[in-house]
Amino acid sequence: MRFQLSHILEAPCDNGSKINNYLLEWDKGNGNGAFEQCYYGQQKQCKITELSPAMGFTFRLAAKNDLGMSGFSEEVLYHTTGTAPAAPSSPVLLEAGVTWLSLQWAKPSGTPSDEELSYNLEMEDEDLGCGFKPKYNGDELTYTVKDLKRRTKYKFRVIACNSEEPPMDDGGAAITKYVLEISEGLNGPPGIDNGSPIISYSLEMSPAETDEPREVYCGPDEEFTVGHLLPGTTYSFRLRAANAAGAVNVAGAGPFSEVLVCLMPCSVPATVTCLQEAKVENPLYSPSTCLAISWEKPCDYGSEITGYTIEYGEKQPITVGKVTSFFIDNLQPDTTYRIRIQAWNSLGAGPFSNMVKLKTKPLPPEPPRLECSAYGSQTLKLKWGEGIARTLSDSTQYHLLMDDKTGRIVSIYKGSCHTYKVQRLSESTSYRFYIQACNEAGEGPLSQGYIFTTTKSVPPALKTPKIERINDHTCEVTWETLQPMKGDPIVYSLQAMMGKDTEFRQIYKGPDGSFRYSGLQLNCESRFRVCAIRQCRDSAGHRDLVGPCSATVSFIPQKAESTVGKDTAENTQWTLSDEQCATVILLLFAVFSISVTFIIQYFVIK
Repeated sequence: MRFQLSHILEAPCDNGSKINNYLLEWDKGNGNGAFEQCYYGQQKQCKITELSPAMGFTFRLAAKNDLGMSGFSEEVLYHTTGTAPAAPSSPVLLEAGVTWLSLQWAKPSGTPSDEELSYNLEMEDEDLGCGFKPKYNGDELTYTVKDLKRRTKYKFRVIACNSEEPPMDDGGAAITKYVLEISEGLNGPPGIDNGSPIISYSLEMSPAETDEPREVYCGPDEEFTVGHLLPGTTYSFRLRAANAAGAVNVAGAGPFSEVLVCLMPCSVPATVTCLQEAKVENPLYSPSTCLAISWEKPCDYGSEITGYTIEYGEKQPITVGKVTSFFIDNLQPDTTYRIRIQAWNSLGAGPFSNMVKLKTKPLPPEPPRLECSAYGSQTLKLKWGEGIARTLSDSTQYHLLMDDKTGRIVSIYKGSCHTYKVQRLSESTSYRFYIQACNEAGEGPLSQGYIFTTTKSVPPALKTPKIERINDHTCEVTWETLQPMKGDPIVYSLQAMMGKDTEFRQIYKGPDGSFRYSGLQLNCESRFRVCAIRQCRDSAGHRDLVGPCSATVSFIPQKAESTVGKDTAENTQWTLSDEQCATVILLLFAVFSISVTFIIQYFVIK
């Protein structure tokens, strides 16, 4: 098959010097801005053959006279037409049922593998005598015709269509032609031709929605068939005649006939267009089991549209009312559905729309197992999703919830992490937690309740104990006492380290707040510290929770000296804790630094 373009050249102004030749250049359809000569000569038209179908070509033109070549004209783009597909093979019967037939057909031979085709399957019931009726329109090569009569013979045929040859909308039945008849009394030939025979007629038509008539026929015939009219539409026609003197002369235009108004018969609705996936905000809508669609209302062809029929896969068709959007529910997750729709009115159902393929989302993820990885008296560290493979494209989010004091379920965390530390909890208290996973498909189900219990708190650290000398070998150590913790009694452990010992040893354990120690050695340093112990009694039995130790206090006993005539004076020894020693050292260092700074400034200034 050959494709060609005929390019007609219009002569420009020659500016006083006759044009000798024309130069026509084109881009050969490359679209890269590079032009080549395709014609040079005196002719004003050029035919280019052996082109590719459905392709655009850009041209530009220059003229030449005795003074030289002109500049190029503006570039123009022309397209060759496409080709209609060849006829496919006749449909073959795959399987037959009592009330259905399953058919199959093949692509037309020689069709490029990347060309997208759609097919119209038509059926004829010879008993009805209505000819072939459309049964299917889509891109599949198989179709099951349902709701047929038992033991009945049917004929089928298939038509292939591409983008260059779209299927025509005939409202459900082929329209052969519309004939406008001119009655003899109203619109016959004029009775007076004013001395010159009538040589032509001019017929003008205007739809009811516009007042601008347009000429649809001009010629000598007294009958004309007007095509491409729409069902259920009103058209106005008028006619006038012309002879050798013309239809228009100095006296004005010839008169038109009276206006003839014709109402075309109503028909089934036109094809539904713009069928597409839609967004919907409805609490009952789930993207895993629902698909939302929308469409544009087609022309009703004179009879009001009363509803639509939606087909999706092998499911039973759905009938909806006068709406232009709908969501289909009870679908399978992660499944592709082929959907098409047709409108219907009092005269019947119109043709089906083009088929669209839509896919439901996968089901939302199941909740992971929730565990507690670290227990504290006021904190619980939770983890989940251990062992779940994560990818860069993983969009799973997690929602952690818990029961509050009133029994309500409240949110405490949302995010993509797999751990969370719950804080500000009460000791020895049970808490109930829930978790759910979410992704693009929606929120998954809420998990069962997981109960975790915080531990009991250990007693706080005590203040530095105080030491009072009793004699050369005895001292009394006192410390602060604590109240029972939630009914659990508190005892105390006093620890001491004597002389060159390297470890503390317990010298007292009990509920008292003081202890008299009699194992001192003269001029030998003794260190003391104390900690509180919470004695717990629960279902697990008796156990001690030991709190942190206090700061250490040092004591060096020295022998007392007696003087005649004077009272016996007890030598009081300074006892400093570790913190107090550090404070003294820091003060001495500060004094030394200030003194050095003062001396340096003094000598520099002098």
